[in-house]
Amino acid sequence: MTADGPLLVVDDVTVRFGGLVANDAVQLQIERGRVTGLIGPNGAGKTTLFNVITGAQAPTSGRVRLSGEDITDWDREHRANAGIARTFQNLSLVDSLSALDNVTIGLGRFRGVGMLGSMTMSGRVRRHDRELRAVAREALAFVELVDVADVTTGDLSYGHRRRLELARALAMAPTLLLLDEPSAGMGPRETDELIDIVARARDELGVSVLLVEHDMAVVRALASDTTVLEFGSVIARGDTASVLRDPRVAEAYLGKRETSHAA
Repeated sequence: MTADGPLLVVDDVTVRFGGLVANDAVQLQIERGRVTGLIGPNGAGKTTLFNVITGAQAPTSGRVRLSGEDITDWDREHRANAGIARTFQNLSLVDSLSALDNVTIGLGRFRGVGMLGSMTMSGRVRRHDRELRAVAREALAFVELVDVADVTTGDLSYGHRRRLELARALAMAPTLLLLDEPSAGMGPRETDELIDIVARARDELGVSVLLVEHDMAVVRALASDTTVLEFGSVIARGDTASVLRDPRVAEAYLGKRETSHAA
């Protein structure tokens, strides 16, 4: 892979579900070390595009390239190993486990031991498990949750649970992090804390971010450039301030357009 050029390129991606067009010849670039916004009204095709990038959904046509390498046919595990991680709009945490355990189980792909080793708990396995838990604690510390590492996840506040999901993604040491409405349900203080954490991940860890978000204050604070989807098609792209002033974007959010496309 090359370190030159954009980190990720989505090239003419179309996704059809029968007669529905969820993504229609979408073009998207994610630059290294930046936060890129991806916005649009409900049903615009944002989550479908996330799924194409992570390998959860195969495109009907088009290609996806990571650091210049075509990853369109890679499975999800291969893409995760290449540095693509994501969070979900609906939290995917195990409430009965501690915060630390939730992050640790997300590191399972790094465990690298067989079933027999796990059953016998050899010294090598125990040492590796300690190393993974240390990585998990570092991720919790980064999102300022280390003080609740041993608290059962179901007992955490909603804002803490949102940050816990972010910690689990960051523990994977991603080069590209996809955030699906990370501030959903948060109050102003929690949202400000989230903005700070994502900005630090970009600046201190060098993580590139694709941000789907309905709170335009979050988009303005974090995204240097933004792409807008409506009914699966790109209707605007460019620097965030200019995009958010575009009358077409306001029109899309007001739902004035009519089309046969769906997402």
